[in-house]
Amino acid sequence: MINKDQSVNKSNMETLVKNSLSQLLTLLRFLKLRGRTYVNTKTLAENMRLPDESLYTLLADVGLGVPDKYEYEIGQLMDGLETLLGHHTLNEAFIAGAGKMGSRLIQNEEFRTCGLKITAAFDVDQTIIGTEISGVKIVSIDKLGSLAYRMHIALGIITTPPDQAQGTANSMVSSKIQVIWNFTPMKIDVPSGIILENTPPGANLKQVFNSISERYKTINHEPSN
Repeated sequence: MINKDQSVNKSNMETLVKNSLSQLLTLLRFLKLRGRTYVNTKTLAENMRLPDESLYTLLADVGLGVPDKYEYEIGQLMDGLETLLGHHTLNEAFIAGAGKMGSRLIQNEEFRTCGLKITAAFDVDQTIIGTEISGVKIVSIDKLGSLAYRMHIALGIITTPPDQAQGTANSMVSSKIQVIWNFTPMKIDVPSGIILENTPPGANLKQVFNSISERYKTINHEPSN
């Protein structure tokens, strides 16, 4: 029989493990935003101020093991940690189309309160590529696919001209984006298994985003909080 002290110690240990995994996930997100694709365990341990052996043991105990040459693919390790921590939420997105509609969404206070961070905007207009909108950098649309795949972005927002919407959606699907939020009037076709949300002007963005998030949790088999 487990006594009270043993139960408390077990609970404290679980909390310490969870906190360490959350710290590791935060570090990986930072590295991903800096453009890193791979990271070795020595670098992770140094940044977390842990002995290498402690990090190896932690990852092995939670079933993530130690990869060949002690180097992880950041996106895959993040997926594993997010599954363990129940963090399969839509907290980052790319937006395709940095014109009037896209710019308004990036700067929209209601949109910001959704808890969703726009990490990059994409466009074909060479005159605005390389500039920023409220801190969000505008990148060439040609790079959307590779960056979405590398950064493990699950949500793509489309605010392009209508005639570019389907092609943009196709690119997002090819990049393993699972959720497409379409703000154009164009009807978009996506494969089964992809969440598609068409939002007209004037919609309650927070309400729509919450609905999308619940659907995303369902397809990832994650319980709602």
